[in-house]
Amino acid sequence: MPETLPAAFKPTRWSLVLQSQGQGELAARALGDLCQAYWFPLYSWSRRFGASPEDAEDYVQGFFVQVLTKQLFAAADPSLGKLRTFMLTAFRRHVHDEQRKESRQKRGGGNIISFDAAKAEAWYEVEQIEGESADHMYDRQWALTVLDQALASVEQHVTARGKSAEFAVMRPFLTGEGGSDDYAAAGERLGMSANTFKVAVHRLRTRFRESLRSAVAETQPDGAPVDEEMGYLMQVLAVA
Repeated sequence: MPETLPAAFKPTRWSLVLQSQGQGELAARALGDLCQAYWFPLYSWSRRFGASPEDAEDYVQGFFVQVLTKQLFAAADPSLGKLRTFMLTAFRRHVHDEQRKESRQKRGGGNIISFDAAKAEAWYEVEQIEGESADHMYDRQWALTVLDQALASVEQHVTARGKSAEFAVMRPFLTGEGGSDDYAAAGERLGMSANTFKVAVHRLRTRFRESLRSAVAETQPDGAPVDEEMGYLMQVLAVA
């Protein structure tokens, strides 16, 4: 496998899993992207499953170390199912194995994720919902991660066109924080009328939906319909 990607090639989340099984800079970069994208859904699952903050950190660190050193994803096949399900199944198996062995990786040794334990736990305390199952919290954090990926893609697109200030004002209207009563004030900040601003937001929402659909598609089996997974993730967020 080449160590550099063609400029036109945008790796999907499933392709990152496959690339992480290789050697060299490309594999390391792919694994790093996976770690940074999905460590918190896995950490939150561990905490809801009953692990202490320290053990949850150990489980996540140990999981990605095994991905790196033991090719934990060697059997990964994008045709077999959702990346969301595959990742949790592999992680759950890792946690159960570690609990049976009662020998987890020592904290601070061999870590491959930049992990601020205090911030992770503070984030977990804010995000947890009383009575929520470990699996549901994992799915909810996964959905939020996918939303963040879609927003980041839109921000990158807008910023590349020199409109970062516009994105900063419009972002709340993409995430549901901005209401229809706020159009006039927000538009005024950008020198737009309320109607002009509303049209601009509508266009950005269209791009956001396209970006979200693309982000979800990257985690689906090859050729699988995206609408069902999108609907499920939105449902998970709606009941939170």
